[in-house]
Amino acid sequence: MSALATAPNTLVSVQDVSVWYGAHEALSHASLELRAGELSAIIGPNGAGKSTLLKALLGLVPVSSGTIVFAPALGRPQDALAYVPQQQTLDWAFPVTVWDTAMMGRTARLGWGKWPRRADKEMVSEALHQAGVYDLRHRHIGALSGGQRQRVLLARMLARNAPTLLLDEPLTGVDVNSQERILELLRVQAGQGRAVVMVTHDLDSAATFDQLILINRSVVACGKPAEVYTPDNIAATFRTSHLGSTHARA
Repeated sequence: MSALATAPNTLVSVQDVSVWYGAHEALSHASLELRAGELSAIIGPNGAGKSTLLKALLGLVPVSSGTIVFAPALGRPQDALAYVPQQQTLDWAFPVTVWDTAMMGRTARLGWGKWPRRADKEMVSEALHQAGVYDLRHRHIGALSGGQRQRVLLARMLARNAPTLLLDEPLTGVDVNSQERILELLRVQAGQGRAVVMVTHDLDSAATFDQLILINRSVVACGKPAEVYTPDNIAATFRTSHLGSTHARA
């Protein structure tokens, strides 16, 4: 991953990136930019490469070709990103409290073996307040509702204090009130100058975002919703991929 970006407000630039799982191409020649102050939605059918794109940004899967470019001011790529994975990928039976879960956002930044300082505890406290789960800080995460769990994950993400926030389907499995609270929180984060990127199946809410990224194994279209949200682009995004059948890991 390079340390140069393509424009002053571009935090991360994805340039012609492809990801292969063995003989299967999960993402093909994808290009897009994530800019400071923008809330972006990634839309596409199941298996279209949405999660693969996020994992490539995080370095969780290797990029087969192309480059991912970070702005110099972000420092180390691992410090530039905070991530909320899909809920079903996590072990909610793990014996940990809401506070401890949110604190993981700081320990990941500090490095394992280093004790959190007062400033770290204050950041975790503020993150829990922002996510609306401070009063639950002593509860076990396994005892929470789906909406509460998602907001705990948001608090962990906020505690990391990264300039780029990546969320994989944060609205799935949560109640309407939690969805509205999550969306408002993400808009606030974008308004504070972060690049916020959310995978979602909610086309209506995505149409209100700053940037819409349509994916079907490759980037079908990327730009302002008024320009991108067209019948032709939606049809191209949700028709059967010309690159092959849907892959469960994408």
